[in-house]
Amino acid sequence: MNKGYIKIALALLSVAGYMQNMAFATEYATSPNSSNETTKTQLFRFYNEIKKANQAKEAKQTSAIMSEALALAQKHAEHTNDYEEYSKEDDGTNLYFKKFKDTEIGKLEFTIPDADNYDDIINMLWDSNGAKNYDDNFIKGSIPRAYDPNLVIVQQRYKSPIGSLETYFNALAKKVEISKNKTAIVLVSSDMKDQNIASFIKYVNPIVESANSFKPDIDSEEDIRNAKLFKVYVNLVGAFIEKKSDCVKITYLSSLDLKTPPYIPQDIIRKFLASIMLNVVKLKDIFKKE
Repeated sequence: MNKGYIKIALALLSVAGYMQNMAFATEYATSPNSSNETTKTQLFRFYNEIKKANQAKEAKQTSAIMSEALALAQKHAEHTNDYEEYSKEDDGTNLYFKKFKDTEIGKLEFTIPDADNYDDIINMLWDSNGAKNYDDNFIKGSIPRAYDPNLVIVQQRYKSPIGSLETYFNALAKKVEISKNKTAIVLVSSDMKDQNIASFIKYVNPIVESANSFKPDIDSEEDIRNAKLFKVYVNLVGAFIEKKSDCVKITYLSSLDLKTPPYIPQDIIRKFLASIMLNVVKLKDIFKKE
């Protein structure tokens, strides 16, 4: 064979071999990456599907809990036969207390002039930061989780009336339109896991029993995680807002677990709870000015 042809043939074979090696190297390099990307996408979708399923399951559970809470709040609000009168004001503000399952339930009744305030009152009571308008000890509120616009987990902070240690609570909160002219707002605590390093004692809700199986993990700020705040609980809080012909009637129930020592007398506990509840009556002045 002519030497010139031999050189050309060898050169072509070299180029062909190089191209084959490059193709193999490219396939070897890209296949794992492509596979990894596919795996990541599949895992992400799988994680999202699990997360959505868990959220749906959790939302269903919270809805059942708050249905029980609403029914119990309505039951404790319907009359005062089993309550003791604590205070009665000339303006129609009445406060009652009763003992129930080793805890206190307070019931407050008052009216706010002008039925046109109905929607604004509901909005203020539902707002996680609404208490800043009528409670001087309130610091701030947040919503770690929302299941829908009317069903959330709320976290609120307050100044302590004794000492400098702030207090806070976590609670499920639900707003329910009972009728065209009546709305309820209900709060209930459970043993939620907010990463507080000092949360060694298990909380058991003595009123809303279904809440005791609800133990979600929720996000909290660093000072809560480091136990810089004192944790309290909402056994049951219910606000019933009813629009009348010339006013808005408020029936406000409250049962709190403040983790008070057992040696504290009942009258002292009631006095403290009364001071907390009566803050809500300041709504009368807020909407009177408007």
